[in-house]
Amino acid sequence: MKRSFCVLVLLLLTSAVTRAGPHREEVLTLFEHRRVAIAVPEGFTYESATDASGLPAVQLAAKEKISASLIFGPDPERELGTTRARAEKMVEAFQNYVEGSVEKAMQFEELESKTGAGTFCVFTDAKLVGQKEFPPGEYLHVTTGLKVWPGVVVIFRIFCNDLESPEYQAVMKMLRDSVQERMVPLK
Repeated sequence: MKRSFCVLVLLLLTSAVTRAGPHREEVLTLFEHRRVAIAVPEGFTYESATDASGLPAVQLAAKEKISASLIFGPDPERELGTTRARAEKMVEAFQNYVEGSVEKAMQFEELESKTGAGTFCVFTDAKLVGQKEFPPGEYLHVTTGLKVWPGVVVIFRIFCNDLESPEYQAVMKMLRDSVQERMVPLK
């Protein structure tokens, strides 16, 4: 799957902070003074910025092995709180991956996160199946999904070549256990 969307997000970033190193927690300020905590897996770079539409965005990567993008948007009416609503939104947002995939359909799975709720699908790029080497910027798999909690939706895409790799497992763990709202202390 091409990560052209991720590249587009990176090109449209208005400001970025990059750090690499051991496992750490990053706190990103969202809208309405809300903050989200992200436990960045060890060995990953982290970039945060605002995309062209003004939404907070995060890009994570571990060398050429994996690339993940997260875009944070408001969901004030909690429209995406149900599994069905998330699935419908995912059909709208990620339909473009279906035709070129081995799966030829969306196979929804629940994220089973510690906070909030989430739904995701995994697509395998049919034209890359059986190859041992992949063209630069192309990945065998893309995992797309939504994670929600009251008032917030996170749209995520994870590009990788191995769904069993430690890097992929670390990003999925981060989405399940982290990427959650951090309460701002009262003054």
